[in-house]
Amino acid sequence: MDLNTRDIDQWIDGWSDKMLEIWREKQLDLQVYETGELANSMTESVTHEGMSAHIVMQFLQYGVYQALGVGYGYVRANGGDLPFLGADYRREHHLDEPRKRGPAWGGGYTSGEPRKPRDWMTPKLYGSVMKMAETMAQMTGQMGVALVCDALESAREALQGSQHGSRGGNRGGASDGGLVLF
Repeated sequence: MDLNTRDIDQWIDGWSDKMLEIWREKQLDLQVYETGELANSMTESVTHEGMSAHIVMQFLQYGVYQALGVGYGYVRANGGDLPFLGADYRREHHLDEPRKRGPAWGGGYTSGEPRKPRDWMTPKLYGSVMKMAETMAQMTGQMGVALVCDALESAREALQGSQHGSRGGNRGGASDGGLVLF
Protein backbone atom coordinates (compact mmCIF):
# COMPACT_ATOMS: atom_id res chain seq x y z
CA MET A 1 0.00 0.00 0.00
CA ASP A 2 1.53 3.29 -1.10
CA LEU A 3 0.58 5.96 1.46
CA ASN A 4 1.50 9.60 1.70
CA THR A 5 0.66 12.48 4.02
CA ARG A 6 -2.24 13.51 1.75
CA ASP A 7 -3.84 10.08 2.29
CA ILE A 8 -3.43 10.44 6.05
CA ASP A 9 -4.87 13.98 5.98
CA GLN A 10 -7.91 12.76 4.05
CA TRP A 11 -8.38 9.87 6.46
CA ILE A 12 -8.24 12.20 9.49
CA ASP A 13 -10.73 14.61 7.87
CA GLY A 14 -13.06 11.71 7.13
CA TRP A 15 -12.71 10.40 10.68
CA SER A 16 -13.70 13.72 12.26
CA ASP A 17 -16.70 14.10 9.92
CA LYS A 18 -17.82 10.55 10.74
CA MET A 19 -17.43 11.17 14.47
CA LEU A 20 -19.90 14.08 14.32
CA GLU A 21 -22.33 11.92 12.34
CA ILE A 22 -22.08 9.14 14.95
CA TRP A 23 -22.62 11.61 17.80
CA ARG A 24 -25.74 13.03 16.16
CA GLU A 25 -27.18 9.54 15.63
CA LYS A 26 -26.40 8.60 19.24
CA GLN A 27 -28.20 11.73 20.47
CA LEU A 28 -31.29 10.67 18.54
CA ASP A 29 -31.08 7.11 19.90
CA LEU A 30 -30.82 8.37 23.50
CA GLN A 31 -33.38 11.16 22.94
CA VAL A 32 -30.89 13.90 23.78
CA TYR A 33 -32.72 16.50 21.78
CA GLU A 34 -35.43 19.05 22.27
CA THR A 35 -34.73 21.71 19.71
CA GLY A 36 -31.83 20.18 17.78
CA GLU A 37 -29.57 22.96 19.02
CA LEU A 38 -26.94 20.59 20.43
CA ALA A 39 -26.65 18.59 17.20
CA ASN A 40 -26.55 21.77 15.13
CA SER A 41 -23.84 23.28 17.35
CA MET A 42 -21.35 20.50 16.70
CA THR A 43 -18.35 21.51 14.61
CA GLU A 44 -14.91 20.14 13.95
CA SER A 45 -11.74 21.64 12.64
CA VAL A 46 -8.56 19.83 11.69
CA THR A 47 -5.15 21.42 11.34
CA HIS A 48 -2.67 19.17 9.58
CA GLU A 49 0.95 19.33 10.68
CA GLY A 50 3.04 16.95 8.58
CA MET A 51 2.48 13.42 9.85
CA SER A 52 0.19 14.58 12.69
CA ALA A 53 -2.92 16.65 13.09
CA HIS A 54 -4.71 18.78 15.66
CA ILE A 55 -8.42 17.95 15.86
CA VAL A 56 -10.85 20.26 17.69
CA MET A 57 -14.47 19.18 18.13
CA GLN A 58 -16.87 21.66 19.69
CA PHE A 59 -20.50 21.64 20.83
CA LEU A 60 -22.71 23.42 23.33
CA GLN A 61 -21.62 22.88 26.92
CA TYR A 62 -24.97 21.48 28.00
CA GLY A 63 -24.20 18.43 25.86
CA VAL A 64 -21.71 17.36 28.55
CA TYR A 65 -24.41 17.79 31.22
CA GLN A 66 -26.76 15.58 29.23
CA ALA A 67 -24.08 12.93 28.82
CA LEU A 68 -23.34 12.92 32.55
CA GLY A 69 -26.96 13.22 33.70
CA VAL A 70 -26.36 16.41 35.65
CA GLY A 71 -27.70 19.93 35.48
CA TYR A 72 -29.54 22.40 37.70
CA GLY A 73 -29.04 21.57 41.38
CA TYR A 74 -25.66 19.93 40.96
CA VAL A 75 -22.99 22.02 42.58
CA ARG A 76 -19.28 21.53 42.82
CA ALA A 77 -17.87 20.11 46.08
CA ASN A 78 -21.19 18.84 47.44
CA GLY A 79 -19.51 15.60 48.52
CA GLY A 80 -21.85 13.55 46.33
CA ASP A 81 -24.83 14.25 48.63
CA LEU A 82 -27.67 15.00 46.23
CA PRO A 83 -30.86 14.79 48.30
CA PHE A 84 -33.10 15.66 45.37
CA LEU A 85 -32.30 12.27 43.84
CA GLY A 86 -33.78 10.36 46.80
CA ALA A 87 -37.29 8.93 46.32
CA ASP A 88 -38.63 10.47 49.57
CA TYR A 89 -37.31 13.93 48.74
CA ARG A 90 -38.67 13.70 45.20
CA ARG A 91 -42.14 12.70 46.46
CA GLU A 92 -42.17 15.37 49.20
CA HIS A 93 -41.26 18.13 46.71
CA HIS A 94 -43.42 16.74 43.87
CA LEU A 95 -40.38 16.15 41.74
CA ASP A 96 -41.72 12.71 40.83
CA GLU A 97 -44.57 14.29 38.85
CA PRO A 98 -44.34 15.79 35.37
CA ARG A 99 -44.16 19.57 35.69
CA LYS A 100 -43.52 22.66 33.62
CA ARG A 101 -39.92 23.61 33.11
CA GLY A 102 -38.34 26.63 31.55
CA PRO A 103 -39.87 30.09 31.26
CA ALA A 104 -43.61 30.58 31.57
CA TRP A 105 -43.88 31.51 27.88
CA GLY A 106 -42.05 28.42 26.62
CA GLY A 107 -40.11 25.40 27.65
CA GLY A 108 -41.63 21.97 28.04
CA TYR A 109 -42.49 19.47 30.71
CA THR A 110 -40.30 17.18 32.77
CA SER A 111 -40.94 13.45 32.88
CA GLY A 112 -41.01 13.31 36.66
CA GLU A 113 -38.14 10.84 36.56
CA PRO A 114 -34.74 11.60 38.08
CA ARG A 115 -32.01 12.54 35.65
CA LYS A 116 -29.98 9.73 34.22
CA PRO A 117 -26.80 9.90 32.19
CA ARG A 118 -27.40 9.72 28.45
CA ASP A 119 -23.83 9.40 27.34
CA TRP A 120 -23.99 10.15 23.63
CA MET A 121 -20.33 11.12 23.52
CA THR A 122 -17.76 9.23 25.58
CA PRO A 123 -18.07 5.53 24.58
CA LYS A 124 -18.08 6.27 20.86
CA LEU A 125 -15.31 8.85 21.18
CA TYR A 126 -13.05 6.59 23.23
CA GLY A 127 -13.52 3.61 20.92
CA SER A 128 -13.00 5.74 17.83
CA VAL A 129 -9.88 7.45 19.19
CA MET A 130 -8.38 4.05 20.04
CA LYS A 131 -9.17 2.79 16.53
CA MET A 132 -7.76 5.99 15.01
CA ALA A 133 -4.53 5.58 16.99
CA GLU A 134 -4.22 1.98 15.81
CA THR A 135 -4.89 2.88 12.18
CA MET A 136 -2.54 5.88 12.28
CA ALA A 137 0.22 3.72 13.75
CA GLN A 138 -0.29 1.21 10.96
CA MET A 139 -0.35 3.86 8.21
CA THR A 140 2.67 5.79 9.50
CA GLY A 141 4.48 2.51 10.16
CA GLN A 142 3.98 1.51 6.53
CA MET A 143 5.29 4.90 5.43
CA GLY A 144 8.30 4.48 7.74
CA VAL A 145 9.06 1.03 6.35
CA ALA A 146 8.89 2.40 2.80
CA LEU A 147 11.23 5.25 3.78
CA VAL A 148 13.78 2.85 5.27
CA CYS A 149 13.54 0.54 2.24
CA ASP A 150 14.13 3.48 -0.11
CA ALA A 151 17.11 4.64 1.96
CA LEU A 152 18.61 1.14 2.00
CA GLU A 153 18.12 0.78 -1.76
CA SER A 154 19.86 4.13 -2.29
CA ALA A 155 22.69 3.00 -0.02
CA ARG A 156 23.03 -0.28 -1.93
CA GLU A 157 23.14 1.57 -5.25
CA ALA A 158 25.70 4.03 -3.88
CA LEU A 159 27.90 1.21 -2.59
CA GLN A 160 27.67 -0.67 -5.89
CA GLY A 161 28.53 2.49 -7.80
CA SER A 162 31.55 3.20 -5.61
CA GLN A 163 32.83 -0.37 -6.03
CA HIS A 164 32.70 -0.12 -9.81
CA GLY A 165 34.20 3.35 -10.03
CA SER A 166 37.17 3.10 -7.65
CA ARG A 167 38.82 -0.32 -7.82
CA GLY A 168 41.60 -0.29 -5.29
CA GLY A 169 41.72 3.45 -4.65
CA ASN A 170 41.75 5.40 -1.40
CA ARG A 171 43.44 2.79 0.80
CA GLY A 172 43.39 3.62 4.46
CA GLY A 173 42.43 7.21 3.80
CA ALA A 174 39.27 9.15 4.45
CA SER A 175 36.49 8.76 1.97
CA ASP A 176 35.30 11.71 -0.06
CA GLY A 177 31.75 10.38 -0.19
CA GLY A 178 29.22 9.76 2.48
CA LEU A 179 26.09 7.80 3.09
CA VAL A 180 23.02 9.46 4.53
CA LEU A 181 20.15 7.15 5.43
CA PHE A 182 17.75 9.68 7.00
